[in-house]
Amino acid sequence: MTRFDVVIPTFNAPSARLAAAVGSARACAGVSRVIVVDDGSEPATSAPEGCELIRQSNTGPSAARNRGIEVSDAAWVVFLDDDDELIPAGVGAMIALAERLGAIGAVAARFERRGEVPRLKGVPSEWSGKLLPRWEDVLRPIAIFGASGLLVSRRAIDVGIRFDPDLRVGEDREFLARVGQRGPIAVSGEPALTVALRDEGNLSSAAHLARRARDHAVIAGRFGGAECAAHLREATTWLVNAAARAGVDDASWRALVGLMQSRGWPVPLKARVRRMFRRAKGA
Repeated sequence: MTRFDVVIPTFNAPSARLAAAVGSARACAGVSRVIVVDDGSEPATSAPEGCELIRQSNTGPSAARNRGIEVSDAAWVVFLDDDDELIPAGVGAMIALAERLGAIGAVAARFERRGEVPRLKGVPSEWSGKLLPRWEDVLRPIAIFGASGLLVSRRAIDVGIRFDPDLRVGEDREFLARVGQRGPIAVSGEPALTVALRDEGNLSSAAHLARRARDHAVIAGRFGGAECAAHLREATTWLVNAAARAGVDDASWRALVGLMQSRGWPVPLKARVRRMFRRAKGA
């Protein structure tokens, strides 16, 4: 049976929530180690039963995942956020598919839970059970390309691919794009993860969207080829509209608008008008 490690970065997570994440990983056939990286929680996180706990100063989820990568030694690594849970059958199916297709990484369908009833978030039907057609499809703005539930082969780890610790939003997609440039990515249609959706809250705040805008501009600069343009344009357009609603700071707004103008993409009129009215009201 193929062995794999699970890496869980955590920061100030309630003990029951972290224990549930660890328990879901331990329930998977083939799991070798569950590595929890406490990213500077205060007070320090207590180790749930059945995991290895590493502590570090607070440097963000990318650095915490990288620390887990360095400690891991199995053929595959699965990343899991501390508020999500793995589905054992789905993880097994994802690994089997990746090995059968000779992939270097894999993503899978998932359930999204807000409240009591989880909702299936499937993969595009044309990708299910196959290799991702092009690495740049990772930049397509759909949910399956998040870090939680992502499977990566030791082949990617051994050539030095790591999460960029300077990116706090979008670092998962940037990481997976670099994995895809080294080898194929498999797409499993069987759900491997249940994701706990947060209420909008801080994810729609001006501060969060400002950080997201700055990181998105960096990522777009790194993957600026014509083959990425359609996906980046879709993602940037969505972000411009969200940033206008939230009222992000001027520097972040200019970064987004400048990105669109440099690529010849029209800035949405509705977003520009909303931005103008917000500034007029605040003047």
